[in-house]
Amino acid sequence: MDLSKVLKNADKYYAHWKDDRKESLAHHIALTRDYALRLIEANRLEPIIDGVVSEVCRTNLESLSTEAVVFVKSLFLRSIVFHDFGKVNENFQVEKMENHVFKRVNNGIASDHSILSAYLFVASGFEDLDRSSFTDNDKRFLFLLDLLFAHPIIKHHGEISNPEYGDLNKDSLVRYRHLFKSTANFQQDKFTTALKCKEQFFEQLSRTKSSFQLFSLLKLNSSLLTAADYYATNEFMLGIRCEDFGVLDDGLRNKIYNGAFSISYNHDLLKNRAKYQAEQFEVLPLVSNGNLNKLRQQLSCEVLNNLEKNKERKLFYIEAPTGSGKTNLSILCLAELLKARKDITKVFYVFPFTTLITQTASFIRDNLHLEQAELAEIHSRAPYHDKGDGEDYGTKRKNYIDNLFVNYPVSLISHIRFFDILTSNEKETNYLLHRIANSIVIIDEIQSYNPSEWDKINYLLNSYSELFNITFIVMSATLPKISKLLLNKDGKQKDNFVYLVENKDKYFRNPNFKNRVVFRFDYLKSEEYSPEDLLSIVYKHSEAYYAKEKGVKAIIEFVTKISAQKFYEKLKDDKRFEGYEKRIVSGTVLEPRRRETIDYLKSDEISKGKVIVVSTQVVEAGLDIDMDIGFKDKSIVDAEEQLAGRINRNASKSNCELVLFNSQDSLKTYRSDLRHKQHIDLEAYKRILSEKDFDSFYDKVFESINEANRDQYRANNLSDFQSQISRLDFREVHKQFELIKDNAVSVFVPLGIGICHFSHGELGFLRLAKVLGDGENEVSGAKVWQLYAAIINNRNIDFIDKKIDLKILSPILSKFSFSIWNNRNQIGLLKHYSDGEEFKYGFLYLEGYEKIYSYDEGLKADIETDCNFY
Repeated sequence: MDLSKVLKNADKYYAHWKDDRKESLAHHIALTRDYALRLIEANRLEPIIDGVVSEVCRTNLESLSTEAVVFVKSLFLRSIVFHDFGKVNENFQVEKMENHVFKRVNNGIASDHSILSAYLFVASGFEDLDRSSFTDNDKRFLFLLDLLFAHPIIKHHGEISNPEYGDLNKDSLVRYRHLFKSTANFQQDKFTTALKCKEQFFEQLSRTKSSFQLFSLLKLNSSLLTAADYYATNEFMLGIRCEDFGVLDDGLRNKIYNGAFSISYNHDLLKNRAKYQAEQFEVLPLVSNGNLNKLRQQLSCEVLNNLEKNKERKLFYIEAPTGSGKTNLSILCLAELLKARKDITKVFYVFPFTTLITQTASFIRDNLHLEQAELAEIHSRAPYHDKGDGEDYGTKRKNYIDNLFVNYPVSLISHIRFFDILTSNEKETNYLLHRIANSIVIIDEIQSYNPSEWDKINYLLNSYSELFNITFIVMSATLPKISKLLLNKDGKQKDNFVYLVENKDKYFRNPNFKNRVVFRFDYLKSEEYSPEDLLSIVYKHSEAYYAKEKGVKAIIEFVTKISAQKFYEKLKDDKRFEGYEKRIVSGTVLEPRRRETIDYLKSDEISKGKVIVVSTQVVEAGLDIDMDIGFKDKSIVDAEEQLAGRINRNASKSNCELVLFNSQDSLKTYRSDLRHKQHIDLEAYKRILSEKDFDSFYDKVFESINEANRDQYRANNLSDFQSQISRLDFREVHKQFELIKDNAVSVFVPLGIGICHFSHGELGFLRLAKVLGDGENEVSGAKVWQLYAAIINNRNIDFIDKKIDLKILSPILSKFSFSIWNNRNQIGLLKHYSDGEEFKYGFLYLEGYEKIYSYDEGLKADIETDCNFY
């Protein structure tokens, strides 16, 4: 766009200033438009935008016409171009650009440029509408859209909120229209009147159809506007032009497909698919590793057959037993879809736990042979990701941009991060909305999410899959058909999912899955067991297993950290367990120590020994361990099944069991969980776990959710959530969607950790910062903290360089930290061992940790109150 054709004296205005260079407003606007168009092309967004715009027009206009669609699409693109037009504000030029061609004026907006940009944008749209031949009713709706698209402009430096807010009706803004050349026939009085009555236009929102389409269109507009603005500003300020936006090409598609079927059991499947499909279930009752693998292959055949018949569908569900190889199933589905669908541009794996992200990333790298530029882990504990292009200054900043915008064809991210992209109003999070269009999104362990959000998740998956051409593959070992939660206005379910496992019971109830681990309910009759009682139970069953198998790896899981710690202290003093290696894994044990325990449990050295691991529910978080026998404090059926999945994983052992007991801790921990509120009796509980009858249980949970949704006046239910979307209240939508009740604080422990737990890049960074010296085998937490404080307090470092350093430091900090609930009593106790300040730089710094903390065991029990650590 040649700004000189639109704006008088365009060459006099500046947009940015770096050292002794100033960027013209015309250059920035043209560069922003260029990046927006390239992002649209790279991510294949034009069909998405066209489809959403057409649906909004079709459902809201009296007469659908090509002209109307073109006008709305022009608003979408024009808002990006107009986002900085307000920098014609003299006060901005004088105060921000030190442009002495201008003088300060009293314009009612000081040096603000966003509100003026929005005003000029709306005026431009009004001018086009005023000259158009649309009906009056259609003009009213289209002017509403004109006002709505002004909101991302107003908020392009912050969070989008509610488009109704933002005062465009300032008389002082009128004169800025005259700076533009196309104003000869502009009806200023008519426009001013329209602005004064804008509330009447916003009243149309309550009658607007296709509300989700409008919500997603404005979010997408904001995403592209702010992303293009960032890229353009970065190019001028840092001199870095971004060309690679991290999308799939044919070479990578073929690499993923060939890699998937080069995995030994998938290669076998490819060669012998007909044989596995013909295998009769009746001949596979014997529990053995060989039969388990045959069942896995049959399951793979069924999933692939059903996928091939429904390749163009967008919603898939895989219900598969624990231990059936869901990760491999997802890889097979991914390979087949990439082969069949050329419209897919990215892949996202979504997990609730960082352990699962790390494990799956390792599996994909090792088996699909993806390189640094092709795959990235995106979570707080992941090492800072670079594409392997070197460590020069420009590359370092380019890597930061790639991390910020997740410019990788395959990304593994946390569920919080992903669903925030769908719902958040925060600028940096919403950057990524344009990235998820035309993607495959694989969501694992969906049952681990807050049940109160399942209906909203279902609604979001249905809505975004249709509008943004996203193919979702949802996987779970326990949660049945979540489509039962999507209610039409008539109260009936609408099911858009394809179930890739048609009869899941034939797998769940086959002895190789069902009886791989036997549940023992003998000790649930008592209301509560003391640590002494439990020690005797654990000893009895562990010794019995050892006598038969000449080795035992036992695990006992508690609902709360305090119960686990009390038992562990008793265990250490019990002479009966003198021959056992004893470990504890809880939420306060640092991640490096947890990794040491996992590696130890997987090592050959303990195959004939005696090991007992005391844990909290962190072991359910996808930890890659294979135990022989387990003991568990009763909580919810999902948790029980998850721990069973950590025992006899490959059906290669005999006599494996999970012994359940009841401490009553779950009554407090799960008191607000819909699953715990079902109050199933003991016999039903035993049947659900023994027969894998999760559907009967979840039917009750789903009905309680649906019952709440039938009440249209109830706050925070699905109906209320949809109402906030209809009102385009972006802030409230984000507020209402909460996967995890985030009321935790981070505690930093300044002890020493071995260098084996740090990546090559992290060690290089620490050596460069003089935190780690040559020949040192341990990283000092105290020195890491000093570096962290120095970076935060350094006012001389460039803003982006500081962000990069903090990004690199973030996973290093996480190795020294754990999270606890923000309980005032608990924080008060820990404060006595801190540096005197309750919180500093986002952490509680545990300076006197030696008195209450150890690397091997985590936080000691005697300072814990009623706070639940897990």
